[in-house]
Formats: sequence, structure tokens, C-alpha cells
Amino acid sequence: MRALDIIVVVAYLAGVIAAGLASRGRQGDVDDYFTAKGGFSGRLGVVLVGLSIASTLFSGISFVVYTSTAYGNGARIILGVAGIPIAWAVLRYWFLSRYLAHAGTHPYDIVEARFGSGVRLCVSAMFVLLRLGWMGVMLSAPTLVVLGAGRLGPEWFWPVVLAVGLSSTLYTAIGGIRGVIVTDAIQFVVMAGGILLIIGLVLTKLALPVAAIAAELHEQGRLHVFDFSLSLTQPLTFWSVLIGLSVSSLGQYMGDLMVLQRYLAAGSPSAAARSFAINMWGVIGVIVLLVLTGLLLWIWYQHHPDPGLPSKVDQILPYFIARELPAGVSGLLIASLLAATMSSMTSGIIALAGTVTNDWVARFGRPRTQAELFNFGRRASFAIGIAATLAAGFTGQLGTLFQMSQVVMGAFQGPMLACMVFVVGPWRVRPAAVLTGMALGTLGGWVLTATPLSSLWTAPVTAGIALAVPLLARAIEGNQKP
Repeated sequence: MRALDIIVVVAYLAGVIAAGLASRGRQGDVDDYFTAKGGFSGRLGVVLVGLSIASTLFSGISFVVYTSTAYGNGARIILGVAGIPIAWAVLRYWFLSRYLAHAGTHPYDIVEARFGSGVRLCVSAMFVLLRLGWMGVMLSAPTLVVLGAGRLGPEWFWPVVLAVGLSSTLYTAIGGIRGVIVTDAIQFVVMAGGILLIIGLVLTKLALPVAAIAAELHEQGRLHVFDFSLSLTQPLTFWSVLIGLSVSSLGQYMGDLMVLQRYLAAGSPSAAARSFAINMWGVIGVIVLLVLTGLLLWIWYQHHPDPGLPSKVDQILPYFIARELPAGVSGLLIASLLAATMSSMTSGIIALAGTVTNDWVARFGRPRTQAELFNFGRRASFAIGIAATLAAGFTGQLGTLFQMSQVVMGAFQGPMLACMVFVVGPWRVRPAAVLTGMALGTLGGWVLTATPLSSLWTAPVTAGIALAVPLLARAIEGNQKP
């Protein structure tokens, strides 16, 4: 990595840490530390929460996945943006008002109020399992990309992982949810700027009219989006992308504690809805830009054949950054990759520390004061951040990032979505049936990995099972009544 690139990256990391520490505010108790007690309900707060939601769900893996998928398979993945307005409509007109009316002070309080402690602990455990593995992978995969973009050898893996992981842990543990939300918003802007920079540089270096680029993409079938095949095994059909990513989005926005924390920080259904609308347009914009980046990189290498081009599409973006961009600019793009990684990691740390503190420590053993829980939550944030940083070195070979992410996320988020649907919905189902449905749904998700079905169907299958089991049990019970 060139000296100017190193200076840019180090300056970025230092700036993010400073912003996170400066934004911590007065942390009087554990509720303020984990939810900010609705402290982001003003206009600026709404914008910050919206950008934070978008940043939370866009990790460094997302940065690579959408670009590499568009490079390898064309623009079909862009259909995933259709699921985000669907999620917005469900949240705006059905979920948020019901959730926040009975949410309590912690994201999963409403689950216990509706179904008891057993279901709450089950959802909490699912979230912990989902996000612990996700954080290790999420830190490891972009680090490999950064090494490629910076032309760094494998001996730099641990220095980069430790720099990103420990700096993220530092300002998260001290700054709490306030620091996380502010830095997430900053990092989303940095990430979007990095993507725009790549697009602008590729278009400038290609020196081709936009119409000519579009015509070539069309002639080569790269803009063929609407594949209406009914095959469940074929990847990236219209139905698998639309349905699969829509259900996955709903699972994230309705069941994931990282996002639920931000609704509580917004303070009211109207503020949370406005924040989500900002998130929606931000995410749609970034996905479109990432897909465009992948298509432009494909055009670039059609006109500039390179015998050293990596065979794995996940490595195309870092290869381009390392070999085609000038000093300083490469550093800015590496910083944008780190921005995407750090924003997701900090959200994971604060959310996991929150669920361990509020769903487990506060509920078992001797009674603890707010001050004791606050101190434990801060220590838990440090411990989780360090554990995730160390886990990044043991994630092994990831294979295809897009396929893996859909399986891992769908196996847990489908059942968590089903649980939240029953929590806020009018259906009267028994807690035992909800637990059974969630368990069978998760099992079904892992069984699906051994079948030829597309990984995009994981979330719909798991959510469908977790919804069907309690409703079926309710129907059987109703028929048995005299």
C-alpha cells in the first residue's frame, strides 16, 4: 500500500473514533446506553437514525456481494430493491405503531409481554447465534478485500483485522448507541461516496458514451432482469429475487434487534417511519450504484483484457482498485470498505451487548441496579468486540459470499420475522406452538442447504414454516373443541 493511501486510511480511522467518542452524551443508565431513550426524535435525529439503519445492514460483505453478483450475473440482483418499499409499507402502516405502543424499554420486552420469557429467550438466543457468526465473517471477508486492494501480503491480515475490530470496539463500548448511530451515519455517507468515486473513475477512464455502454450491456444480456422462470433451483430468477429478498428484508427490519434498537431511539412511530423512509432511499440508491459498479467493471475488462484477472468474482473489485486507481484515491476507496465493515460491526457489538445484558444478566441471578447493568453492558461491549475480532481469523474459506449470506441470514431471520408477526398481530397462538414453529423453521433452513434449491428461498421457507406451525396448531385445537 502506498504512503498516501496509508495516511488516508489512518486519518479516517482516527476521525471515526473521535466522532464516536464525542457523540456519547450523558449515559446515566443502561437504557440510555442501549436505546438512547428516544433521544433521536428531532429532525436531525431522524436523519441520523435513518442513515444508521441503512449503514447497519450494509456491511463490507454487501459492498462486495452486489458488485460481484452484478459482474458475474448481470443486473438481475437489482430486483431486490423492490422488497424495500414493500417492507416500508408493512412497517409504516402495520408494524411500527403496534410495536412501539407496547415495546417497553428494550427491543424484545414486547415478545415476553405477549408470549412469556421462554419465547423471548429463544428469539434472543437466535439473534446471538446469528450475529456472533456474522460479525466474524463480516470482519474477515472485507479484510481480505482490503488486502487485495492495498496489494498487501497475508502477513497484514491480523494487523488490519485488529485495527478495524479494536477501533470499532473502543468507540462502541464508550459511546454506546448514541456514538454508534452518529458514526454509522457518517460511514454511510463515506461508503456512498466511495461507490460514486469508482463509477466516476471507470466512466472517465473508459471514455465511452453512456449510450454505447448501455447498448453493449444490452447486447451481451447483462441488462436482462426479468427471468420469469418458475424453477426453484435456478439462481436469480424474478421470483426468487423478489420474494426471497423481500422476506429477508422484512426479517431484518422487523425481527433484528439491531434495527429494533433504532426504532426505540427514534422514540415514536412517526419518527421511526421517517427514519425508515430515509433508510429506504439510501439503501435503494446504494444498491443501484453497486450494481452499476459491477456492470461497469465488466465493461472495463471487456475493453481492457487482463491475463491476471482473478477467477473469483469476489476479488474483481479489489483487483481493480489496486491496479487501476492512483494513490490517495485507492486509500479513499479502502476507507469506504472499512466504513461499511465498521458500521455493521459496531451495530452488532451494541446489539449483542444489549441482549446479553437485558435478556440474560438482568433476568437471572441476584437483582442488579441500573448502574450495575450499565457497567456490565459496557464491559460486555468490550468483550464481544474483542471476541468477534479474534473470531475473524478463524472463519475459514467463505466460498460465494452471496449464497452464504442468504443461507445464514435466512435460517434465523425467517423464524424471527414469524415470531414478531405473531407478537404484534391479532392471531391468538400458544407460546409452545411459536417455539416449535421457530425451531422447525430454522431446521428447515439448514436442511434446504443440502437440496438444489436456490439459497434465496431460505428466508421464505423458514418464515413459512414458522408461521404455518402455530396457525395449524391453532386450527387443530379449534376443531377439537366441543
